[in-house]
Parts: sequence; structure tokens; C-alpha cells
Amino acid sequence: MAEPGNINVSIDRIGSPSIVSLRVSRKMLDGARDNLQLASPSGTSDGDPRSLWIGPDHWLLVSNSTTPDSIVSNCKDSLGETLYNAVDYSAALSVLRITGANAGELLATGSGLDFRPDKFPIGMCCRTRLAQIAAVIVRETAEQFDVYIDRSYGTYLLDWLNEALSISAQ
Repeated sequence: MAEPGNINVSIDRIGSPSIVSLRVSRKMLDGARDNLQLASPSGTSDGDPRSLWIGPDHWLLVSNSTTPDSIVSNCKDSLGETLYNAVDYSAALSVLRITGANAGELLATGSGLDFRPDKFPIGMCCRTRLAQIAAVIVRETAEQFDVYIDRSYGTYLLDWLNEALSISAQ
């Protein structure tokens, strides 16, 4: 956790949620969206598992209470003959939760995105680069963002964010 100086931000690693990457044939998107209640572009869905839209035919399905195998099995049951690919990414991705009044400002130091609430509202999801690594960023509340990154970059990004916080506090 990091809270230096006057900067009101904390950074935490989130446990180990189940994460499944789902890709669907572009010709069959409408049926898949309806059957699995997938998020619309740049958004997230409610429910469990929750879907995060990261591309025209690509979502992350995330759950804290369902196993990856159950999510994949649900995809199989719900999508039937639809051409799709559902892969367990739970061990591949790490999640950092950035919380505080200055969380958006901190993220903006490493990304070209505008994190102001009117430009990046609650429930928005975006695939981008943060500190030069690929990331999926979700605004959960007015002052909370979840950042999904390749697990191998977790320590690097945590160090980078803490360094950015210490510079901001000076």
C-alpha cells in the first residue's frame, strides 16, 4: 500500500479472481452478447461473472465466486454452436486496485487517457498502455480503478506507481 505525502491514493493487489478471456466470431456477436449478457463497447456488465469489454469481439469474464472452469463451461452451454474461444487467464493476469481522490491523476501520468469522471465514467473499461505495458483499466467508483495486467509485470507496475506517487508528493 502507498500513501506518501499529501497524495490521497492507495495501491493494493487484489486476490486471485477467476479471469477468462472470451473471443467470439464476429459473425455471431449479437447472439453471444444476448446469451451471456456481455458488456457493450468500452463498458462492463453486472452479474457474476462480470464481463469487461476489451475489443469488438473480446471480453474478460471476471468472478470472485465462480471457478474459471465453471465460467468456461457456462460459455459452452450458453453459446452452443457459436464459434468462440474461452481460455482461463487467472494465472496470467494480476489486478491492482488504485483508490483515492488522486487515483485518476496518478493513472494519467502513465497513460494517454483522460481519467476525469466526465471522460472516463464509472463502469468504463479501456484497454491501453500504462507505464509502457498493456493494461485493462476499469473505473469501479468515482475514486477507484482496477488495473488488469500481465502477472509478470505486477512488481514493475507497482514500483512504477509508487515512484510516480513519490514524485507527485514532492
